[in-house]
Amino acid sequence: MWFTAHFGSNFDMHCCMIISILKLKPRPDQREPMLDIFRTVISLTNGRPGCMGCSTQEEDSSQWPIIYIEQWESKEAMERHIQSSIYGMILNAMELAAEAPEIRFHEITNTMGLEFIAALRAKQNHNEYYFNV
Repeated sequence: MWFTAHFGSNFDMHCCMIISILKLKPRPDQREPMLDIFRTVISLTNGRPGCMGCSTQEEDSSQWPIIYIEQWESKEAMERHIQSSIYGMILNAMELAAEAPEIRFHEITNTMGLEFIAALRAKQNHNEYYFNV
């Protein structure tokens, strides 16, 4: 097995939205089986309580890694998912990797939308007016 369990002291289980990003480089003969596992996981996970979505991303070349992304409403929802049999399939996919997988859990405490872009663009236009005069 590729992983060991460790949560740092600053891992607050009641914090915020979580985005999990798993990067796997499959063994050459295991790319399609790995993708099949993720397709199954996605179909079983999307729509579950607390799941805001999951997906895979990949390049056309078999040399590039597969990226699997999950978004959870809370750490509690993510924890329930990791303890589920569905997550066991993700662990099985990790076993098909050619090298140790890279996985990161990102705590999201603030989300911005188009208003953020508009504010920055307005600020940039304001600065360009004063610096280009």
